Amino acid sequence: MDYKIKINSIVVEKQSMTIDISGEFIDETINSKFLSTPKVILYFDNGEEDRRIPLVIRFRDITYINGKCMFSGVYTYRLDYIFWKTRGMGLPFTMYFNLSFADFYAEKVPIKVTPDEFVQDEKFFKLKDCKDHFEITSNPERINRYKRKGSIVSLCDSFIKFITLILSVALIPIFVIEALLTFTGFKSMPSKIESENKLARLVSYIIYRMSRVSRENLTMDGYKRSLIRRKYKHKKHKAVQPNKITFFSARREEVSGNFEFVYNKIKDDKNLDINFLFNTKSFRYMTRKEIDDFAEACATSKVIILDEFTPQIHLIDIKPETKIVQLWHACGAFKTFGFTRLGKPKGSPQPTRMHRNYDYVTVSSEYCKKCHSEGFGIATKNVIPTGIARTDIFFDEEYKENFRKKFYSEYPNLKDKKIILFAPTFRGDIKQTARYPMELFDINEVCETLGEDYAVIIKHHPFITEKHPIPEEYKDRVIDLSESTEINDLLFVSDVIISDYSSLVFEASLLNIPMLFYAYDLQAYIKSRDFYFDFKLYIPGKICTSLYTLLEAIKEEDFETEKIERFRNMFFDNLDGKSSERIAELIYKCLE
Repeated sequence: MDYKIKINSIVVEKQSMTIDISGEFIDETINSKFLSTPKVILYFDNGEEDRRIPLVIRFRDITYINGKCMFSGVYTYRLDYIFWKTRGMGLPFTMYFNLSFADFYAEKVPIKVTPDEFVQDEKFFKLKDCKDHFEITSNPERINRYKRKGSIVSLCDSFIKFITLILSVALIPIFVIEALLTFTGFKSMPSKIESENKLARLVSYIIYRMSRVSRENLTMDGYKRSLIRRKYKHKKHKAVQPNKITFFSARREEVSGNFEFVYNKIKDDKNLDINFLFNTKSFRYMTRKEIDDFAEACATSKVIILDEFTPQIHLIDIKPETKIVQLWHACGAFKTFGFTRLGKPKGSPQPTRMHRNYDYVTVSSEYCKKCHSEGFGIATKNVIPTGIARTDIFFDEEYKENFRKKFYSEYPNLKDKKIILFAPTFRGDIKQTARYPMELFDINEVCETLGEDYAVIIKHHPFITEKHPIPEEYKDRVIDLSESTEINDLLFVSDVIISDYSSLVFEASLLNIPMLFYAYDLQAYIKSRDFYFDFKLYIPGKICTSLYTLLEAIKEEDFETEKIERFRNMFFDNLDGKSSERIAELIYKCLE
């Protein structure tokens, strides 16, 4: 695949760099073979850590025509927020360009970087054109002095905050009227206000509007954030205990998933002080004791182990001697997340500290390293392809057989059926707006078309609260297990998987299960969420865009299973059931 890249302009002012580029990928099969969007990654390296940051390319600036994909992008980056671990060291660094499109990927591409327009003030950062990359030097003293506010500026800031707070209090009567109008439908209630209680919603709306005017977080959420910071500051003087390990999860209430597999590898070591903190509450509902326990664990643990996005941990500056290990719950690298979504809805803004204080992130393969490095905003060397701990179960034949016996004893009607596992992901941006159009998977049509030989297990995403309608006459061979049974276990009794954009496909590939992808809204999903790879090119099964084509593929057993092996080899380096052991070794390394 050929490409052309042109840098239209670079403007450096104070601590920001605005870069404008245009380019094109050239391949005669672009319009028929791929569903990709072009990706340009700014690749920075200061010798201590590297950083991949996407150049924001908008869909309206992408054109596909005559075997070409033409695109342009412009975005402003804060150069002082490129790195996190070494941000205070003022190290000189380089900037290269990485390119990706469909099955093409190249780092540090040899393109002419000389921009048509090159403007810089050189007070804080200076860029030097080095033919195929830029060398960037900083002025740490000036940057730090700029960030420190003088006494007069601080006094003015405090005065302005006081005035806006007084103004927000004076406007309370207007906010009350606005809140009452939301109950009549004349004004919409912000989606973040979730309470069903009318009085609670009224109060939440008033505080929300006061916060917007005063530009201060006056909510309970804001108070609890402040409390977490204060508690940790108070506990921070305590010594780190060299053998203390804390498993902390904001998504589970018991030792399960990746935690369980890793814990089983280290639990018999009497020299370790192993602790667990499980708290699925949002900030506003955490008690003072829960906050105190969290601050104590963060101050005194040698290793903190996470399994999901944990906002509490990003509010504080963990001591350097404490290591954070993120056992990210998902296999592979599928839908874009975190900093990869820069400039898109629900994407992490560049200056945020979210995810960036991990010391290690475990992933399933070498291929995933660049994706997770980019998404989490951390150095590539901090992403370790140990494998995913919970996938060890797929290599345990005894466990699989025991689950099958248990399952069929509970659902004997399904024993002689071909079982279809229907496991789509949700639509919507957040948990509160999550949905799935149930009518697009009509149980009547599915059962009538496929006949008595087939049974269906429905497993919706946990965010989906609506029940999938199951007609009475089909309840003997259609069951909804959305609220029970671990989805990985269901793979052991499944003959066919129907999904769309769920990461379940990674686990299914380990068992070589035929898969169909009911992607009726694929183009829209790519525009709103996008993937780390070309969906059409790499997905391990047949893509169906209607229920009719989906059912016909099942009847004809047209699954395109030949795609599974390539997919599996791309996203799993080790097919040995020993991922937990490798993660345990990493934890012991952190203890050293």
